[in-house]
Amino acid sequence: MSNSNGAVVTFIRAVDAISDWSGKLFSWIVWIIVVVVLVEVMLRYLFNAPTIWANELSTMLFGAYFMLVGAYCVRHDFHVRVDVFYRLFSPRTRAILDLFTSILFYLFLGTLLWKGWDIAWDSLMVREVSESVWAPPLYPVRMVIPVSAFLMLLQGLANSIRNFMMVMARL
Repeated sequence: MSNSNGAVVTFIRAVDAISDWSGKLFSWIVWIIVVVVLVEVMLRYLFNAPTIWANELSTMLFGAYFMLVGAYCVRHDFHVRVDVFYRLFSPRTRAILDLFTSILFYLFLGTLLWKGWDIAWDSLMVREVSESVWAPPLYPVRMVIPVSAFLMLLQGLANSIRNFMMVMARL
């Protein structure tokens, strides 16, 4: 293996490790959501004392969870795909198809990173808060968008390199 191939393999493994680590770390957000919803249900129905914060907090946490585990899902191919025919193809043919369809992936996530950063930065600069009675800050949740888009782009790049290496190895 040449030094450049070794560096590429090291890059792919590092990105895979980051995606695995971040996915496992952020998956714990689900348990926080469960606790928040459980507290709200108990307070509302057992004590007739609903909160002003539980619904909004659980929504914000779920949005963050959904985005932050994205790189893990890209890493393990958990995203939805119409694979009626795809699964019948050889690994090399799937790699070729993945390389072609990755263009849409990069366009979408590149736009999400670019626009998400603009929105998150503006939110941070004005210290944006929710318009609810509780009025929690929104900028931390808005920052999740560009961070998760970056992590998904990084994993997508690792996957594309892996697919390219598979295609080139069989020529």
